[in-house]
Order: sequence, then structure tokens, then C-alpha cells
Amino acid sequence: MNDKEIISEFIQVKKGNDGIQLLVRGIFWLHPHEPVSSWTVAFVLPQTSSSQELDSKIQEILDNEQYFKVCQECGKRKPRGWMHNDAICQSCAENSHGVVY
Repeated sequence: MNDKEIISEFIQVKKGNDGIQLLVRGIFWLHPHEPVSSWTVAFVLPQTSSSQELDSKIQEILDNEQYFKVCQECGKRKPRGWMHNDAICQSCAENSHGVVY
């Protein structure tokens, strides 16, 4: 998944009376095969914010390890909920380390 796909699936921009909200979708696991997602407000910007300001904040969200991590093995950015641990993603854990989910 590249950054454009991550933005499309995991970041929302909502415009309202109180400003522009940037929301991030988090993934949580209730059980090994039961992911749950929820949206969290990461930033609220003034309604007058430019597209450059929005893009800058979206990049800030992508770079924030609270929401996304880069796997040390495959080098791909993943949502925190798709990480096996702080270093490797679930895909690398399965493919290279014998982990079964």
C-alpha cells in the first residue's frame, strides 16, 4: 500500500461549521481474526486553511508513529494496527518469522 492508498483508506477530511477535521482510522483487534476500526480526530484546522496546509497536516499524520509505522523489514508504511510489533508488520511476521494469525 502506498501513501496515496493509505490516505484514501485511513485519513478523512471533513468540513463543518467548526472547521476542517482531519480524522485517522485506527485498527484494533478484539480477537485474532476480528479487526475493529474507529475514527479519531487528529487535527482541526480553520475553514480558511489552504490545500497546502491540509497536505502538510496529512503528511504530519502519515509521519506520526501514533498512527502509522514503517516496517523495518519491507520498508512499507502500515497502520499501527497492522504491525506485529514496533519493528515489523504482520505480513513480514507471517512471511519471514513463522507467525500465524
